[in-house]
Parts: sequence; C-alpha cells; structure tokens
Amino acid sequence: MMDPASHPAKFPILDDIEVPEDVLESWQITADLLANISNIPAALIMRVHDTEIEVFVSSHSKDNAYHCGEKASLNTGLYCETVISTQHKLLVPNALTDPEWVSNPDVTMGMISYYGLPLSWPSGDVFGTICILDKKENAYNKKTMDLMERFRDSIQLSLENIYESSLAFRQRDKARDALRDNETLFHAVFENAAVGIAQVAITGHFLQINREYCRIIGYSQEEVLAQHFTFQQITLPEDLPADMLSIERLLNGDDDKYVTEKRYIHKDGSIVWVNLSVQLLRNNKGVPLYFISAVQDIGDRKLAEEELKLAGLVYKNSSEAMAVTDEKGQLLAINPAFTKMTGYELNEIEGKTYVILQSDYHSADFYRAMSDSIRSTGQWQGEVWNKRKSGEVFPEWLTINTSYHNDGSVHRRVALFSDISAIKKAEELILKQANYDQLTKLPNRRLFNDRLEQAIKKSQREFNSTTLLFIDLDRFKEVNDTLGHNMGDSLLIEAAARIKSCVRESDTVARLGGDEFTIILGDMKDNLTIAHTAQRIIDRLSESFHLDTHEAFVSASIGIAFYPQDAKNTIELLKVADQAMYVAKNAGRGCYRFFTKHMQQESDYRIRLSNDLRQALYTQQFIVHYQPIVELNTGHIHKAEALLRWQHPELGLVSPEIFIPIAEDNGTIHEIGNWVFVEAAKQAGHIKTLVGIDFQIAVNKSPIQFKSNDEVIHNWITLLQEINLPAHNMVIEITEGLLMDVVGDVPDKLMAFRDAGFQMAIDDFGTGYSSLSYLKKFDVDYIKIDRSFTRNLSLDTTEFALCEAIVVMAHRLNIKVIAEGVETEQQRDLLIQIGCDYAQGYLFSKPLPAADFEALLHKRVLKE
Repeated sequence: MMDPASHPAKFPILDDIEVPEDVLESWQITADLLANISNIPAALIMRVHDTEIEVFVSSHSKDNAYHCGEKASLNTGLYCETVISTQHKLLVPNALTDPEWVSNPDVTMGMISYYGLPLSWPSGDVFGTICILDKKENAYNKKTMDLMERFRDSIQLSLENIYESSLAFRQRDKARDALRDNETLFHAVFENAAVGIAQVAITGHFLQINREYCRIIGYSQEEVLAQHFTFQQITLPEDLPADMLSIERLLNGDDDKYVTEKRYIHKDGSIVWVNLSVQLLRNNKGVPLYFISAVQDIGDRKLAEEELKLAGLVYKNSSEAMAVTDEKGQLLAINPAFTKMTGYELNEIEGKTYVILQSDYHSADFYRAMSDSIRSTGQWQGEVWNKRKSGEVFPEWLTINTSYHNDGSVHRRVALFSDISAIKKAEELILKQANYDQLTKLPNRRLFNDRLEQAIKKSQREFNSTTLLFIDLDRFKEVNDTLGHNMGDSLLIEAAARIKSCVRESDTVARLGGDEFTIILGDMKDNLTIAHTAQRIIDRLSESFHLDTHEAFVSASIGIAFYPQDAKNTIELLKVADQAMYVAKNAGRGCYRFFTKHMQQESDYRIRLSNDLRQALYTQQFIVHYQPIVELNTGHIHKAEALLRWQHPELGLVSPEIFIPIAEDNGTIHEIGNWVFVEAAKQAGHIKTLVGIDFQIAVNKSPIQFKSNDEVIHNWITLLQEINLPAHNMVIEITEGLLMDVVGDVPDKLMAFRDAGFQMAIDDFGTGYSSLSYLKKFDVDYIKIDRSFTRNLSLDTTEFALCEAIVVMAHRLNIKVIAEGVETEQQRDLLIQIGCDYAQGYLFSKPLPAADFEALLHKRVLKE
C-alpha cells in the first residue's frame, strides 16, 4: 500500500464533463446486476475529484454500507486509490491477513476482500474505478472477475461516447471559425488586389470579379454578376476575334496562358486599354473548369505611345516607364516613371545601353531573339525580368517600337514598360492555390497528376520504370478526433516533412487529401532499394509526434506499384497503388505491400459483382428465405425473419456478407431493400390468409437506406394498405449504431416508422453500445441477442451471465428478447431458464424458401 504522506494525490482528471442521467441509470443497472449475479454486498462505481473520491454509483444491495454521493479524502490508503494511481486492477483476497491492507479504512467497515478496475476518459484522464467489496475472504472467482471486466468495458464505451459528444461541439466551432478566417483572408486578398482579377466561366460569364476590375470597366460588382455579363459584351468587337483564338488555344492545350493588350468598352462608352493575362484552370482529370483573368489598366501607357509616335517625344507625365535610344541603342531620354521604377536618373545612364538594366534571369538566346525581332520588325513586346539600381530583380511588361527616317534607316527606338509585380504576385497566388496543398505546402492532387504524367512520359522515352508509393496514415483519425483538428493539422505538417526527408530532392511527395500522401520515385534500380525507402518512411512516421503538450503515435500503410509493369497510365497506376495500400492496411497496418495481379483479381471480382448487382433485381436472381422465430414457452411460430439470397447465374450462391456491402457502396441497396420489403409484406399477408394466424415478418434495413428520401415509408404504408396488412405485422430490424445516430434526420425517420405502426427490433444486440434512453425513446419492441453470445452458451459462463443480464434489462423496459443462432437443445433450455422470449436458429429450422416455409407453418398449425 502507498504511503499517503509521501505520495500526494495528483491525478490527471476531467471534472467538467457531466455524465448524462440515462447513462447513470444504465450504470445503476450494471451495479445492481453485478451485485445480484455475483451475490456480493457492494458493487460501486467511484469518481475522482481534485482531492476527493466519490461514491458515484452504488448497488442496491441489502448489506451495502456505501451510499451515492459519499466522499472521502484521497491519500488515506483506500483500495481504490491504489487502482487509480497505478491504473492497474487490484485484487485483495483477505485484508486481515495482509499487513499491507489490514489498516485500510474499508476494513473498518468489514470489507476485507476487494477487486477493482480503473476507469478513464479517452484522453487518458482518470475517471475513477469500478469495484466490488465483500465481508468474506476469497469472495471472487474467475467468473465474477470476467463478468466485472465485461461491465468495465461497457462503461468505458459509455465514457468514450460522452467524451466524444462533449468534444464534438467545441471542434465544430473551431472548424467553423477556421473556415470563416480562411474565407475572409481569401476575399481580402481578392478584393484589395492592385490589379483587376476575375473568375470567368468557359462560356465567358463572370463568376467573380474584384473592385479593381469593376473600376476599370465602370460597372459595379452587382451589375456584372446580377446581369450575367460576359467578357464578350465588354470587349471592343475588333479585338474579339484575337481573344477567341487565344481562348481556343488554351482549351486545346496549345498554350498554358496568354497575355495580350486589348480594349474594353467602358460603361460610359469610352475605350479602355488593358493588359490582360488569362490562365485556364482544369480539374484533376484535365477537364477545363474556368479562366482566371488579371487585368491592368494601360490606358495611360497607350496614350503615351501615341504621343511618342506623333511627336517623337517622351511623354513625361506618363505613369509608365519610358526610354528613348538612338539607332545604336544608347539611351537618350527617360521619363520620371522610369526613374521611379528603376532608381536611375538620366545623368547616370545617358549614353549607356539598355544592358545596364538586364538581370541574370534570361539566357543569351532570349536577348538574341529579342534583338532579331526588333531588327526585322521594328518592335518587340513581352515579359522581361530586369534589375533596378538597388539590384532588385522585378518583372515588367516591355514594349519596344521603332521610328524611321524617310530613307528607312532607324531614327529612334522607344521602350515603354510597366512594373507587373502585382500581376505576377496575383498569378503566383492563384497558381499556388491551384497546385499546392495549403496546409503542408506539398504538391496537391492536380500538380501530382501532372508530374506523374511527366514521369511516365520520361519512362517511355528512356525505357525504364516509374515507381509510385501510396501512403495512408494509420490511426490518424483517432488523433484528429481526440486531440482536435488543430493538432491533427500539426501532425500532417510534421508527417509531410518526415516523408520528404526519406526521399531524394528529385522525387515528388504530394498530399492527395486527408491523410493520404503519394511519392513518385524516378529511376529506382531495384525493388530492395524501394522496399528500404518504404520501410524508412514507416519507421519515421512511427516515431512519436510532439503536438503542443501532447504526444501522439501513428504509423503508415504503403502500397507500391510500377509503370509500365502494373499499369498503362496514370489513372491505373494510382488505382493499383491504392489497392496495394489497402492490402497493407488489412495485413495489420504499419507495413508496405507491392501490387500483385492477385490484388487486381480481387478488385475485378468486386467490380463484377457491383455491375451484376444492378441487373440481378431485374433478372430475378434474388430469393427471399424465411427463418422461423419460435416462442420458447409454447413452441409456437408466429414470427419469421426475411433473409435475402443471391443465386448468381454463373458464380452460384453469393454470400450476403459479400454482396450487401457492395450494394451499400454502389447504391443498389435502396432498390434491393424495397424489393425485399415488398416480398416479405406480401408473404406475411399470404400466411395470415393461409393459416389464419396474425403473422409477423422482420426485415433488415441497412443504415444506408436511411439516407434515402422520405418517400420510402410512404410507399411502404401504401403497399400495406393495398394488401390490407396492418403495419404491426412488419418488424424493422436496425443496428445499435443506427439507433445512436443522432445526426441528420435519422431520428425523425425512426419515429416515422414507429408512428406508422411498424414494430422495431435491435439486431445483434451486445456487439455495439446502446443508450437506455434511446431504447425507450424509440419504443423498441425487440432486442435480438447476437449469435456470438449464444454460440458457447452454457451454465456458469460469462455468456450465460451476459444473456441473463440482457433479458433482465430488456424486461424491465418492457422489451421482448429474441436469441439468434440457437443450435442445441441445451442452449434452448438455458434461454428458457433465464426467461428469454423467442429464439431462432438451426435447432428449429434453417432459412427456407417461401413454399417450404409455408409447408412448415401449415404442419405446425395442425399440431397446435
């Protein structure tokens, strides 16, 4: 036992989360069942506070001296204090013979034997204990301790549910605030840009337009968007053909973007000259989405060009930089804007050439091509990166024109340029948002697809392989849900850095979304090197992540595939790498797998079943079998469960465990589920007419079906009215998980079935977790004990105790109990002994086709 004086009670606790009343009620039932089944005087659930420990739940036992709400100071040597401080279970067979425990405060109350288990929140904070105490020595056998551990697991599930519900509201608010901040930042950049920016549909309609763009054309944002303006409407007709030709080249993939000077028609009818940069954005499949247009008003510059052409003088008041050279290229004159933009005064550069402004950004070939164009055509226009006097390199849009003597010789050359840094920054921002993940700064799916395409083309040219690694973080969702999205984001950022550190600079690491990453490895010579790389990534990601004050652990599952060995193109390569990743995840996580043809065969099999499912309903491949549900006290059969079978014409009988998940994935579950209900309802009505009894048939309703529209219940009620069958003859079987789904309109749909008269059954009860309040709220009629409890049912087993506990709880709530999977007479007799109402299983009958089932019923009715 700990020395109270040397070990102050310091436990990480969460004191601000309340336990709901319905959960307390279920815990009370748990304590009572534990005490009654184990025949002990005290079964307790204790909760730790700052300096005290409280009796939170106490069994209603005859000799129980502990009462709810009682508190004791910590550091007094209580049994429970040791369980809490060590976070391990504690068994004390007889404190009177144990010097360590003989002076324990509980001993003074006569409790000489103790067994306790720790309880904690998912965050690791201590909640308390579940414990039992007895006045007898050696009071607990293995059965009692196993049963108590089962109850402890149930309480832990409740704590997880309470904790997650408490965090959900806080996390949702944080996510909403983050989204709002991001939107605010984007709109601030968009609206306050120094250049006009617009998002334009493929048809030419403006989708978004900022204030500067509107200022240039004279219309308000409301006018442009509400009246569905197109760029064609505001473009001078003479300039439109060139625009359309450039757009056609973008759509055909001939150009990445185009930059031009054009004229708009201002709202007041005047002509506005602009410098226009247009880029086409596509989705990850290469389908055009929209254009991003950036415009700058160059009216002043164009006016200056006209003045220079007419007068041969530098227009000194222009906001555009201008320079005049002689036929040798020596500078003669500049305007104030030139000085402001470059930092040079005329006396510093007069007589020098334009080379003084050149940076190292362009090659000699670039300047050679520029000179050739000027000599041959007298002009040049384009983007140039020049250098200011300070040494700063900046982008400019440069136009050079030539004036000639009467004999055709060069007289002067006039250079006009504007600083397009703002446009370039806007373009850079747009490209960055379009190609890079905002969180990790890695290439996103769009850029990844482009680089993978380039890598495959390189492999085709050089006759070698391209390797693709598909990485999925294991247990990331747990960290994200437990610690919050901010910590999850921090983990993703660190994970991205670790992955990059494991590969070469020339390799591409991308984030596809969520916790999925990809790596393109070029020119890897052998599989062993690739395997070492994959294992190195797994090892690095398996190291602890220090997130603020938290420590978190994840691992990685990696799928590896090769072009051209495993796939013919980028889409196939990504697909097979993804398949290999899922094989690694199913193999236990924290490992890698190379793609094999067997994986493809399994995938093809599922795809075939998915396609065949769409025709199975219309080609009558489905059959409904019926398994009787027997009333245990009388042996009568007044109920059955409808079970779907698929007789595939080529593959034979396909297990529902295989095809039902596929049907849920591809959406055919809705039509299939409706068909099963119609068949079962007609069968219930037919049996009622045939044997003259009020017969009830249960149909399973997938959680996916609850996402369909509300017309389903209306259609089902209409059907029952048409065949004159009351709704109570049909039982809707749902899972525990669906019962606890409080998101969306699931509760409303459950209540709609209840209000319409349908009866409700909870299938596979005991494999999940349910709240007693939900069982009462939805007025559940039946609980079906899962076959995993009845399979090994025998006297003095944990399964027997759990089945008995379920029956007792259900009957207290006026709910009938059906046991599934009954195969032996011993199981049946034990179920009768504990008061179970109904049973189904091979002991009574396997699922039968409708005709055989009717014959069985007719035979049983004659006997009755």
